[in-house]
Amino acid sequence: METWLKISLLLCFFGSMKEFRPSEPFVTHYLLGEWKNFTSEQVNQDIFPIGTYAYLAELVIVFLVTDLLRYKPIIVLDGIFGVLTWSLLIWGKDILTMQIMEIFYGFFMAAEVAYYTYIYAQVDREHYQHVTSHTRTAYLFGRALSGVVSQALVSTGTLDYYQLNFISLAAVSIATLWAFFLPSVQHSVYFYRENIITDGIADAENLAAVTEDSVVPLTVPVKNATTFVIETKQPTQDTSEINGRLQDTRRIESRWRKAYYYLWKDFTTSYTNLYVLKWSFWWALATCGFLQSLSYIQLVWQEIIVENHQDSNTDLYNGAVEALYTLVGAATSLGLGWLHFNWHILGEATLAVCSIIEGVLLIMSAMTNSMIVAYILYVLFGVIYHTVITVANAEVAKNISEDSYGLIFGVNTFIALVFQSILTLVVVSDAGMALEIRPQA
Repeated sequence: METWLKISLLLCFFGSMKEFRPSEPFVTHYLLGEWKNFTSEQVNQDIFPIGTYAYLAELVIVFLVTDLLRYKPIIVLDGIFGVLTWSLLIWGKDILTMQIMEIFYGFFMAAEVAYYTYIYAQVDREHYQHVTSHTRTAYLFGRALSGVVSQALVSTGTLDYYQLNFISLAAVSIATLWAFFLPSVQHSVYFYRENIITDGIADAENLAAVTEDSVVPLTVPVKNATTFVIETKQPTQDTSEINGRLQDTRRIESRWRKAYYYLWKDFTTSYTNLYVLKWSFWWALATCGFLQSLSYIQLVWQEIIVENHQDSNTDLYNGAVEALYTLVGAATSLGLGWLHFNWHILGEATLAVCSIIEGVLLIMSAMTNSMIVAYILYVLFGVIYHTVITVANAEVAKNISEDSYGLIFGVNTFIALVFQSILTLVVVSDAGMALEIRPQA
């Protein structure tokens, strides 16, 4: 087996196990049920918003250190924070513990950037398309399998919502242990570039910023010594130590300056391209809407259950719905990969039409009293999002350098979280309008 394929499969197993969390489709009903007995207002205003704010803040930290630490440590931490999240979710009792759990969950989500970018530092560019497909498929497989298993266990009465959390805990624990076996990364995109180039930088100051050979020792050979110098001496041990520390310091400074140069270069090159800017802006707005819906849609379903006097333990099919929209979204995304459209012409119209349809679907979801209708609307919303976001990813990727994809992915996600945090602050929190569940849509 080729090395690149072996590494890809190792990472994909981690991705699948990390996404195999059967408790997630029913987490809101678990928090509202007999196991925790929180109210809808507490879950809506005191618990879930913390995860949104934490995700935003921690994404900044993760994004800055992932390349510096060369990916693998962040992937391991991703798994560890997943274990902490589900441990608190199982054994925590009060709101404060649940808020701490949401902070850990925010890091768990933010660290996904390391999962998606690790592989690019390990394989040659000729394999980028293959490994991108592998990691995305592993993600979708884990989520789909999670939905199927959770629905089967709940519908048959084999396990309840509380017990599903132990399966999620076991899965993220296995993923964490597996992460230790991932090969370490020797090179990264910005801080540990394999090939150092100057990219046409002519002046000595910038050249020093992107090369490590500009380190000058304290002691240099003496040429044309004056009559006052009888002989040159070897540097003392103290001088050698000073030289060593000075060289280490200058190498670190050079590495940071070099990383800053390439980060800024990739950022400005990408976002001064109006075509990339257009798709990225839609990417951020669409992701904001999808994450907000994903966070609070179960509260809407709970409202429908209560209004119709149904049994939340038997009449919910959240797992099946998650599995269905994941599989259908994957199929449509795969189909688009085989079809060729001129998105330079069709792009703006497609974005406008899909955005309007998604808005209508959300309004209908907030108004309906039928669980079946609500489920169908959610599936349609998820399929449209995953389909168009796949197009957005591809169009952005085709118009930027390969090395900068991780940067643009992180920046677009960060902007989406800024939008989501503002939206949450305005419509959910007590500092804003503190709307009821349905009007939030």
